[in-house]
Amino acid sequence: MSNRIPGRTGLLATTLLSLMLAAPPALAQSVAPDDDARDAPGGPQASASPPGIRPARSQPVPAEAIPGGRKGPPGVPQAIRWTEDWSKVPAPDAPFIEKIRHIPVDTDDDFYLSIGGEARVYYTDWHHSALGLRTGDNNDLVQSRLRLIGDLHLGPNLRAYVELGDNREYGEEFATTPNRDKLDVYQAFVDVTVPLGDAGRITVRPGRFEMPLGNGKLVGVREGLNMRFTYQGVRATYILPGKVSVDAFAARPIEIRPGTFDDRGDPARSFHGVYVSAPGAIAGFGADLYWYEMNRESANLREGTGADDRNSYGARLWRRNATLDFDFEGTLQRGTFTQQDIKAWGVLFEAGYTWPALPMKPRLGLRANAFSGDDDLTDGKAGTFVAAAPRLPLFSEAAFFNFSNLMDLYPSVTVKPLDNVTVMAGPDFLWRQSKADGVYIGPAGSSFAPYGDTRYIGTAFNLEASWQTTKRLSFRLFETYFDPGSAFEAAGGKKGNYFGVMSNYRF
Repeated sequence: MSNRIPGRTGLLATTLLSLMLAAPPALAQSVAPDDDARDAPGGPQASASPPGIRPARSQPVPAEAIPGGRKGPPGVPQAIRWTEDWSKVPAPDAPFIEKIRHIPVDTDDDFYLSIGGEARVYYTDWHHSALGLRTGDNNDLVQSRLRLIGDLHLGPNLRAYVELGDNREYGEEFATTPNRDKLDVYQAFVDVTVPLGDAGRITVRPGRFEMPLGNGKLVGVREGLNMRFTYQGVRATYILPGKVSVDAFAARPIEIRPGTFDDRGDPARSFHGVYVSAPGAIAGFGADLYWYEMNRESANLREGTGADDRNSYGARLWRRNATLDFDFEGTLQRGTFTQQDIKAWGVLFEAGYTWPALPMKPRLGLRANAFSGDDDLTDGKAGTFVAAAPRLPLFSEAAFFNFSNLMDLYPSVTVKPLDNVTVMAGPDFLWRQSKADGVYIGPAGSSFAPYGDTRYIGTAFNLEASWQTTKRLSFRLFETYFDPGSAFEAAGGKKGNYFGVMSNYRF
């Protein structure tokens, strides 16, 4: 690893952690932490928390990131902004920034306009971001994200939501497309809810929207870059509170264009499916079932390049209480890729045990995942797993690896030195699932060619820290050092390092 990286990142990491530990406990808030959209897990499609970092056990039940779902705690900014609850009328002496979150438009308190926003600055420094797959893969940049939100509520059953966004990057060695999008409509939708009394309610949402599914690992939000995954189409949700939710959608992923007001639904991709979640369905465990189909006119894998029509059939079992958290998910993929039959699979496991009565509330966690590769690149079958909208920080914020042809084992320790500070660390051991397939790198999924007779890729050493300074302001720190195995290094793989510091203000 380059000498410049450890020196600079070590100094910045030490400084920020010192500031975190010096923060007064009085600043701790009951705040939904930042995310890359995974739920706690604590409810169907819950609002996300930082990758690998669990929220405080004293937090309220998290919001549900589905139309018409459970909102977050009143008056607190959330990671998924449309899950916020600003229905309470602010006090006459409340600060201006609180008053604009509830502007009455009628004498009825259910009729109001809420104005909010976000300002995020994220410094990132990659050393060998592609781990040597291509030359010139160092990148040292600052991302800036601005958001302005208008949320109009016309009674309990009708709302209109608009979110404008401006996204820039500065000082980059090479451009990252999802970081660059001048002023544009980031989200814009209408929610129409039909109450069914004791039988629940149905909410229909046409428009442009974020759409994390389940735990947000296979269909996430891409929080690490300025532009999250968004979709344009229609989504409908049936909810019987505490019993079941059924979510159906038909949409196109948004094609990001760098100009002003020029983003659109991507004509080369379509995404539709059904996601069913039942909390407490099996002996106190929540159970999810889902099917969705992603069609892409062009995809690139080791098996070739061409049209990809991929169906994912999956199930998930999850539970969370004050001490134990558990999340197990399996997915089968079928369809066609360049006229080859797809036969791929993925298994995701995560569990942890927390001692809430001990100092710093320690948690021991274990994450283990396996995603299929192709055992024979010449047999006319496509065996490489491809996630629809992967949460790449499943492995680390560095996002060195894609999900395809990958297995990992990640033991971790998480502590809370203060109620508003969380620190997690651990090594992530990585292997190829199939020796006949390559190593897939980063969001684009470009791959090293198959090599050697060993599956071992290397080990990533991760440190993550989260500091919720106030209910509106948060800081996060990331450090990942990747140490390649000898076989991967002989095939052209390089040592890699990632360091990031993020500040985020939401109102």
